[in-house]
Amino acid sequence: MPKKHTPSYTTAKPSYVHPSLQSSRSPASSLAPSEPATVSQRIQQLRREQAPRATPEQRDELTSAVSSRTVPPDLRRILAIPEVNAPKPKANARTRRVVGAARPPPGPAAPTSWLQTSRHAPAYMRSKKKAGAEHGAVRFGTLARVTNEEFKRLPLPRSLVHQCLRTLALHWEELSEFEQHYLPSLPASLKEAILSYLTLYGERGGLSFKSLKILFQNEESAANAGWDETQFLDLTGLLNEHLTISDIGKCVKRSTAIGTLDLGALRITDATPSKAKQPVAKEIADSWEDEVEWNTGAAADDRAANVSVVMEAASDFSDAMQIPAARLQTPYFSNLSRLSLASPDRASWADLLRISSNLGKLTHLSLAYWPRPSMTPNAHTATMVSNHTRVALGGSHFYSDLDDDWHEATNILRRFSKDTYSLQWLDLEGCTWLKALTGQSGRSTSVRFPSTGDQDLEAWDAQAAIPGPDWNDAWRRVTYLNFFQGWIPSDNQSLQNMPAGIVPVLLLRWLRENKEREDVRWKLNPETGHAVAEWVNREKVARHVSSEIQAVRKRAGGAWCKADFGWSAS
Repeated sequence: MPKKHTPSYTTAKPSYVHPSLQSSRSPASSLAPSEPATVSQRIQQLRREQAPRATPEQRDELTSAVSSRTVPPDLRRILAIPEVNAPKPKANARTRRVVGAARPPPGPAAPTSWLQTSRHAPAYMRSKKKAGAEHGAVRFGTLARVTNEEFKRLPLPRSLVHQCLRTLALHWEELSEFEQHYLPSLPASLKEAILSYLTLYGERGGLSFKSLKILFQNEESAANAGWDETQFLDLTGLLNEHLTISDIGKCVKRSTAIGTLDLGALRITDATPSKAKQPVAKEIADSWEDEVEWNTGAAADDRAANVSVVMEAASDFSDAMQIPAARLQTPYFSNLSRLSLASPDRASWADLLRISSNLGKLTHLSLAYWPRPSMTPNAHTATMVSNHTRVALGGSHFYSDLDDDWHEATNILRRFSKDTYSLQWLDLEGCTWLKALTGQSGRSTSVRFPSTGDQDLEAWDAQAAIPGPDWNDAWRRVTYLNFFQGWIPSDNQSLQNMPAGIVPVLLLRWLRENKEREDVRWKLNPETGHAVAEWVNREKVARHVSSEIQAVRKRAGGAWCKADFGWSAS
């Protein structure tokens, strides 16, 4: 029979010894010759030595995971054994692709920061980013947003034009000088968008009258550079000491006609026209030869004089026809229909009234956050002492708001309304002088005066004598008024602690329905206490003024005027 062969197993003695056990070896073994380790072996040994030691908790968790037995799913449900979490995938392991599924992008996973700014990010990440941008970022002005909804003049947020305009606004002071020969060649729509981006990304007071002229006029050519195509000037927060309302008035005033040279009136005159010609007595010659010689000389002198007169006239004509040197001219916006003067650093009602005669074509105007109308704003606390009493030096004294004295403000608005007769859209966001729109002081008093005839006494309302804008004549075309205060209180506790009123109740209902909306969060403000009470009082005044305007329009059969308070509640 064949002999059975028994397999012989050779056991290889491990060559790796932990560093902590090396000291227990005998010195004889350390002196024994050994084969040199390869590079791969040395790298593996270094990795094992540098690996952190496992903690007791990790060893217990690993032991329990290895020793625990699996239970079938049906038996697990019967015995009510909780499900065990699936093991986590290895760090460097690649998942198997399902047959027919889309192939994942090669390489490692993209960083989280890339996913947040990507257009392919999940919906929850995009909504979170949008909510943060709406709540914390500065927004365009109200008139700029309304104009963009109608004409789509602003580029998309992620477009290349948006990035270029944003960079141009951030570095406007340098680029307006370096690129002054190329900026006028931009289309009128982009020039309007540049002004809006300056209000959002530019420095406070960074726009000057010189840079405004550079944007619409090239120094080398005095030709029209899109002035007539400009319809909207967004100067929200751009009015400063270098760009005043008077400078804006130079751009909207009527252009003066340039005088031309009348060629038909050009005549050849004497070299000295101021001196009248004196008659010269003719001398009598002694002989015929002398007379001929004298006539020849006189004719030559006359020809020389005529030549000198012609040459002088030609020089005068060339001087008159010489083109003047190119200079930076003031642009003239003849078709301007929308103007935003919101949030100015220096607001002057006197300058606004001075240029209001040239604002007859405006249909949209923004005066958001303008101060109380006054011709002497610096004299509110100044008084003039007389023999009998102390008189306020300005048109409005320091306690005009407490006394409901709106005479000067209503007079200014009446004068302003007569010049802006084409107005249809008026933005008064953040203004605290809304009572001046109707001239009502809040106290309804009637005084009776005797009539001129024998008829009964006629009632005369004292409030009707207060001048104010006529909503059925000068401002009869106004159909939209923005009375938004700029913020909405979101503290429910402060609103509940206020006395009973319709405004707090409507606001609480509106907050309960719209507080979580993305387009509303930027309006909310967590102010409490006195600020909320002041907001409610101003909201009541705004609603009262709106009802008075509607009553005036209704009595005369005028158009309906919509008042926007920034939040809608029925």
